[in-house]
Amino acid sequence: MSIIKTQGLVLKHTNVNEADRVLTLLTKDKGKIKAYAKGCRRPKSRLISSCEIFAFSDFILFKGTNLYYVNSGELRESFYEIRKDLLRLSYAVYFAELADTVTYEDMYCKNIFLLLARTLFYLSKKEIPIGILSCAYQIKLMDLSGFRPSIKKCVSCGKESNFTKFSISLGGVLCNDCSITANAIRINPRTLEFFGTLLSSRISRLNTVKIDNTIFIEADRIISEFVQLHMDKKFKSMNFINSIKSFENL
Repeated sequence: MSIIKTQGLVLKHTNVNEADRVLTLLTKDKGKIKAYAKGCRRPKSRLISSCEIFAFSDFILFKGTNLYYVNSGELRESFYEIRKDLLRLSYAVYFAELADTVTYEDMYCKNIFLLLARTLFYLSKKEIPIGILSCAYQIKLMDLSGFRPSIKKCVSCGKESNFTKFSISLGGVLCNDCSITANAIRINPRTLEFFGTLLSSRISRLNTVKIDNTIFIEADRIISEFVQLHMDKKFKSMNFINSIKSFENL
């Protein structure tokens, strides 16, 4: 029976019996795995803090026939501040749901693990505007998943200038000539600059990004539609986020 030491983030969990859980972990070394945490819901369990949603821990696991089992978990970060704000909590759920969607069991995904961990860290610190952080996480995740949007070459003819529209279905910009017949969204050049900044900047540097609200609204809409189309899924967590925003604007 092999013993495995790894860092992991809890993407989601399912309660089993009276005190157990099956965790979906995004790990640094073993990809996405399912792990059985026996007794973790008991009030005095040494596993209780490591088996909550978003918990970032050092785990010791052993491999069973069908899944892993949690031997121990030492909590490194709970991202507790996220839980005190409904909107931030909803974004964290969305970020975890996206990471779960783009990965499969045993898939090596160290970069996705690090992206999610850093994003949750800055989401909890409140040092970066939540909208910019969300756009950055989504577009970076799409890049890591093989869906990097084309923002420097026309996706139809390859031309490198005169971009006027963005095609969600084709996955990138269209030049003026190619946009005539294509079903695409008109895009501001500054929105493309913003996309470039998000793709090239570390999460930690996003607190220096300044953006006009009109450009942000356009970028946020395009990124959201791009994610939903290429993931072929509508995310309930994003619907909930939009309902919170609508309520706050009343």
